[in-house]
Amino acid sequence: MYILAAFAIALGSFNLHQTEVSASESETDKVIISFKDEIDFEVLEEMGAVVQEELNSIHAVVATVPDQPSVQAAAADSSIEYIEEDQTVKAAVQVQTWGYKHIKANTATKLGYTGKGVKIAVVDSGINKNHPDLKIAGGVSKIADFNTFSDKFGHGTHVAGIIGAQNNSIGTVGVAPDASIYSVRVLSDFGMGDVSDVIAGIQWAIDQKMDIINLSLTTETNSQALQEVVKKAYDKGIVIIAASGNDRANTKIKDVLFPARLSSVIAVGSVSPLNKLSYFSNYGPNQELVAPGENIKSTFVDLKTSTQDDYFVSEGTSMAAPFVAGTFAQYKEAYPHLSNGQLRATVNRAAVDLGAKGRDNLYGHGLVQSLSSKAALFPDLKLNYWYTPAIQKVFDLKITNGFPDGTFRPNSSITRGEAVTMLGRALNWNKNNTNHKFTDVPKTSYAAGYINSAYELGYISGTSATKFSPDTPIKRGDMAVIMQRIYKLKSTQQAPFTDVSASAYYYDAVQAVFENKIVTGYDDNTFRPENPITRAENAQILSNALK
Repeated sequence: MYILAAFAIALGSFNLHQTEVSASESETDKVIISFKDEIDFEVLEEMGAVVQEELNSIHAVVATVPDQPSVQAAAADSSIEYIEEDQTVKAAVQVQTWGYKHIKANTATKLGYTGKGVKIAVVDSGINKNHPDLKIAGGVSKIADFNTFSDKFGHGTHVAGIIGAQNNSIGTVGVAPDASIYSVRVLSDFGMGDVSDVIAGIQWAIDQKMDIINLSLTTETNSQALQEVVKKAYDKGIVIIAASGNDRANTKIKDVLFPARLSSVIAVGSVSPLNKLSYFSNYGPNQELVAPGENIKSTFVDLKTSTQDDYFVSEGTSMAAPFVAGTFAQYKEAYPHLSNGQLRATVNRAAVDLGAKGRDNLYGHGLVQSLSSKAALFPDLKLNYWYTPAIQKVFDLKITNGFPDGTFRPNSSITRGEAVTMLGRALNWNKNNTNHKFTDVPKTSYAAGYINSAYELGYISGTSATKFSPDTPIKRGDMAVIMQRIYKLKSTQQAPFTDVSASAYYYDAVQAVFENKIVTGYDDNTFRPENPITRAENAQILSNALK
């Protein structure tokens, strides 16, 4: 089975755009005159030269001369080494492509997130490792009889530039210029290859512990082996991104192509500067994100001149996919503790919704967006807020790791089962305790062992003789009672809370936790004992108790 690079159009119809320093097309009478030994000012006077600058270190001058014949005549003088016309030079200016700006990659760059420490495998036609705008960390060729991972087709080099073109004074800049880019060559000099080689390339990426794999290649037919290897990569924590394909005109195809269609892979379609799905881009139920894919300038290799500073304007979902790969590198740098699934959910939430509200077949979750604010521990937390140190502490102690989608949800209430579980983790209770007391706590529940242990230790009570109500939010008053029991807290003074009745079962506990600085009240002198405790408040309580 053959697999193709996901270009929108054939290579021969591309327009090459190079950045180079060239001589001025206009005539000039300004010349550089070099002498074999010392500068001969008599010769200069004879030719009518007006010296602008003496270049003593190379025995030369910058001068203007009245006409070309006088220069030609003077050039024959034995003391002159050479005369050359002055040339016009221009600054080598780096360009931010419209795609780079469209996903707001510059905001992440300003915040310092440029893919540092993230390893990205570009599984493609190789990468032009001599290009001055690229840094290649390593690579491999999986094509028989080709032991170099360099690129002669240009496709992989173009993809690599979108991800990681260096932030310097030339060419373009990539979304994640500080990521470690690896060239995994699986396509020939003509942009074609075997699925078996792609599988071998993905296996290499797994073995080398890559963080992200970019697959800007497609095939119409599924391969069981390909499906298995991308799932293996995903199970190993790797983010896998693939081009959706450029066969939109084929009405027989009702979805994105493979491998983008696989559930372990993030399918990326292409949009125009107006956020319209590109005329060539596949779409369907498995479309997950879209990114810029039309008229994208990036690094290349000139097959005719073999120069190493080439840039190329191209289009295709091949170009859209690496914008997403670079964005994931930013998020991976900012949130290294999140799993690939959590990162996936985080990036999807941050996308700009296009088309029908919510996820749709044309745009998926929408236009990918770079990291736009300084990262807190979790994407939904505020940075340097009152709960920041406490949540960081309980996270470092492995008491909590947030939700499966990568969020922490600081203002959500915490259940009785969750509260006991976190206490159990903090205090090393027996999580495998099978002495079940409560009938409403399933034996298979994550909290069962901790609840059983907490009951045996005398720290918790049920809501009835046989019920614990593990899924009910825990009240602030009940949490105070549990903390008093665990730490045997005493109180010698009355706390100034206007809403804590002396006859309430939690009265002494509230006084004790307040006096021992484990729980605080509110600015209006209330404790709100009947309110559910939030996840942020719970983190602060645990942090205060675990001093």
